[in-house]
Amino acid sequence: MDGAKQLHLGEHYDECDVCSSPITDLSQAFTTEYGGKVLTFCSEKCFKRYLEDPALYAEFGEDEGLE
Repeated sequence: MDGAKQLHLGEHYDECDVCSSPITDLSQAFTTEYGGKVLTFCSEKCFKRYLEDPALYAEFGEDEGLE
């Protein structure tokens, strides 16, 4: 592999930084960078929610999100 993490069935790569849903397919995810941190979103809906107040979601740690 070229440095990418290999997933096995049932594993997830990351969690959505808005709703904390597991992301199993990064090709379907939305990502952006804020304050030097890469944020990942499970859907366009969550990405648009993030765009309404980026600083709010960037404050959360890697294992946190908002419902």
